[in-house]
Order: sequence, then structure tokens, then C-alpha cells
Amino acid sequence: MSRLNSGVSAGAVLLMSLTPAFAEDKADVIYRCDDGKGVTASFVTAPNEVLLTTDGQSLRLPQGLSGSGARYTDGTVLFWIKGDDAQLEMPGRSTSCHVQ
Repeated sequence: MSRLNSGVSAGAVLLMSLTPAFAEDKADVIYRCDDGKGVTASFVTAPNEVLLTTDGQSLRLPQGLSGSGARYTDGTVLFWIKGDDAQLEMPGRSTSCHVQ
């Protein structure tokens, strides 16, 4: 392999490793809640937020400060994750949820 080819390959690898920081990549997690309803959480890394789908609603919550776990809130709805468990609080609904 020539020096030029190895330099191009290294540059391509570097660019590929930086791409997710600028792209909207999602990881979906399905939760079953104690109130019998489900929640699908799609975690978006840029910007840091979660897209929640539950009970026929879709919500976009930005990540907030947390001393423990990951906390997402828009000031009205709260989704707080610690390990495989989460707490969902929204008007008319407060429940614990667990990864399925």
C-alpha cells in the first residue's frame, strides 16, 4: 500500500467516526409500564433528546441535568431513566416503566 492510499484510508476512517456526532442517529427501547401501557423511547444523540411514543402520543423531550441516570423533560413531561427502569410523569399519568 502506498503512503497516499494509507493517508486517504486514515482520513476516511476519521471522517466516518465523526459522522454520528452530526447525524440524527436513534436507538429505540421499548418499555412496559406498571399502568399497563407501553412506551417506545427513541434516543437521539444530536441534539441529546428522546422521542417518546405512548398511548397514541408522540413527545420530543430534551435532555436535562441529572445527578443520576438520564433525565429528559420539557417542563411538563418527565422521563427519567436509571438502568433498565424509568419514571414517566405527565399530566394525568405517573408510572414506573421497565425495559421489555
